[in-house]
Amino acid sequence: MEMINHFDIMRTQHNDAWWFLVSPMIGHEDSIAVLTAESIVHKLLHHMPVDLGAWFARRNGGPPHSLIRKASLEAFLMVDFKNEHNETQLQGAIAEHLWASLAGDIEGGWGRPLHIEHQHFSVIDHGGDGLSIYEFGAPNLRFRLWESKRHDATTSVTNVVTKAAGQINDNGTRYLARMTKALQTHGDPRIEILSGRIVDLWSERDHASGVGVSVGTTTPIEDLPIRPFQGLCKAFAIYPSPDNREGLIIQISNLQALALLVRAELLKGIN
Repeated sequence: MEMINHFDIMRTQHNDAWWFLVSPMIGHEDSIAVLTAESIVHKLLHHMPVDLGAWFARRNGGPPHSLIRKASLEAFLMVDFKNEHNETQLQGAIAEHLWASLAGDIEGGWGRPLHIEHQHFSVIDHGGDGLSIYEFGAPNLRFRLWESKRHDATTSVTNVVTKAAGQINDNGTRYLARMTKALQTHGDPRIEILSGRIVDLWSERDHASGVGVSVGTTTPIEDLPIRPFQGLCKAFAIYPSPDNREGLIIQISNLQALALLVRAELLKGIN
């Protein structure tokens, strides 16, 4: 079952942005943890089929790894999950990976994405957190640059979104420049062509460009602000339509508990 099928979804079409509130269905937390761990493994080991197969074999009850194989798996998979007491990094990683797992199945103002680019090795790496690419009248494509954040009780969701929007506004050109290398080798000639234009399209705020902010929060649904993405609208008011702005709030009642479940699942395929 795909990740999106484990969540309840509420869509709001507002002048600030198209935004979505997703929260786990009751009793689905374990399945979400397993799917998140598997997604992390696939993303980080897809270019290493031997290690990828070794992780799944061990997770499913296979023999222990050699010391060399175990060290390799730890180097790739445990960067964000090494310290179980680092709640900021653990929860930030989960918020970012959940966005990557959900974004491809969310249908907003531009429809469902053709491709999701999530090239971060670690949540603490510099650069943009993700990119969604959409059909835009053959053979053209359009894109949305995303920033993913963890929200905690020290501030409001609105403030987190506003800070993320400012970060994208200030650094978006640099973020996209870093992403072009992955897009150049994608394999779809349209995406490869887009990679050569994407920085200019963004800098010009062309109608083929857009922006998105995702927030992972433990705030109860009933306590979330009415207009969480007003800061995104203010920072990117130059766009003529809310279709260019999109938001995602991932509401997890106990984000730390989910992070620890994902960590335990990752370790099943390593230890």
